[in-house]
Formats: sequence, C-alpha cells, structure tokens
Amino acid sequence: MGLDVYLKRFENYAASQRLKAEYERRMDRAWEQMANRRTDDEISAQEEEIYSQQCRKIARTMGLDSNGEDPLVQTIRLPSQKYPDHRFKIGYFYSSNNDSGINRILSDAIGIDLHSIFNPLAEEEDFRPDWTLARNICLKAIADFTTHIEQHPYGVVPLTFDPDISPIQAQITSKALALQKLVAMKEQRTDTQPNNFGGWAGDFFLTEPLEVLAIIPGTAGFLDRPDLPCFYIVFQHKHLDFYLQGLEIVLETIEYVLEQPDSDKYYLEWSN
Repeated sequence: MGLDVYLKRFENYAASQRLKAEYERRMDRAWEQMANRRTDDEISAQEEEIYSQQCRKIARTMGLDSNGEDPLVQTIRLPSQKYPDHRFKIGYFYSSNNDSGINRILSDAIGIDLHSIFNPLAEEEDFRPDWTLARNICLKAIADFTTHIEQHPYGVVPLTFDPDISPIQAQITSKALALQKLVAMKEQRTDTQPNNFGGWAGDFFLTEPLEVLAIIPGTAGFLDRPDLPCFYIVFQHKHLDFYLQGLEIVLETIEYVLEQPDSDKYYLEWSN
C-alpha cells in the first residue's frame, strides 16, 4: 500500500466519508452523462475541461473545496523538533516501497516497517491506528534499528540478468563495452540530474561510488520470474541515519497525536 502517509484530523469522520462518497457518486454520474457510452480515448480535451468545471461546481454546492475535499478536515504537517530539515515531517512520512524506501530498508533490517507499526486497513484509505500500540512498536523499531546500524551498517543490492526482458544488458559482451557504457552515461547526465540512478541500462553511482564489501552469486525473483540469476552486491551503507531519523519523526508524530485532547479524531491517510 501506498507511497506516502499523511496525518489528518477529522471533525466528524463519518460525515466526511458520507460527503466524499456522495461527491464521487455525483462525479461518476456527470462523467457517464458526458461520455454517453464513449471510451476515455474518445473524449476531447475540451470536454474534459467542461467535466472538471462541473466537478468544481458539484464541490461548491456540497460545501467542499475546489478539489472536492471537506474543509473541516485538517492535514497536519509540521517540522520535526529534532530534525527540522528532514524529508519526513510530523504528520508526513515518505514511505516509498522501492529498494531505497524506508519500508524496504526497515523490513529487510529488522522485520518491522510502517505497516507493522500502524497496521493499516487494506480496504480503507483513511484509518485510525491504535496510537498507543503504534508508539510501543515504534519504540521497539527504533531500538532494533539502532542496534542494526551499530552491528551491520550494510546495504544489499541484487543485480539480476534476463536477456529476454533486458536486451540492453545482453548487448554488453566485453569489458571495453562496459567502460563505453559508463562513459556514455556520464556524458548524458546534466548538473540538475541525479547521478546515482538505475534502470535497464544498469546501476550507476557517479556521485557517490559504492564501497563494495562482497559480490555474492545467487538468484532473485523479478516480475513473474522467481529465480533469475543475480549477484548480490553488499556495500557499506552511508545513509542509514536518514531512515533512523525518519523513524524518530514517526515517533514524534505518534506522540503529537497522543498529546491532543481529541486524539480519537486523528487518522492516517495511506496514499495510493
């Protein structure tokens, strides 16, 4: 579930959900009337703009803002008291599930991630966690992850190879071609682009080279292939503190809610 997590305060959660459902019902009806059994590809840009105007009008008549949101719902996003410049905020967690996201890092390291802490309901976008339980699990996660960093400050990247779905990789057949690819990728980058990146052409670490500790052959699952040949690259991870600080900001958020006299009105939204 989700890439980002937001903290919201609902004055009346049930009423807000009813408004949201009715707004979506009216939007769907307006779309059906305009489309008149046509596919999305057959709808012109002008018609889409007219539909957007209709949606804004529907929102106004229902007392919602121009985006169809209940104005009585507050989105909380405050700087952390401990790490004010961090990407995480009190009320906002960047919970990307890719290989460098906090969920993947925490799950691989200690078996606990944001899902474990808050136990989101799969069928609901907004949910109210057990904040006290979440605090206890978060405290354990901080302790476990601190120990992990002290004992095993490493990262692991699996590099898989499948010529059927990665023809670019299959074209590299010598050391010389690999060097040519590196030079070409360096020349293509600009000062405004990230210089550590990955894709079908390979993984490149042009700004901050990896301090590799081991290259271990094995297999890994990818897409519908459960056992692709791969090399596991084990490296010294220099940014684990970023994730530990993020976890501490998650704790700050939980404690912020528990300090409120109406903590039962605070929900998390797990974006899709």
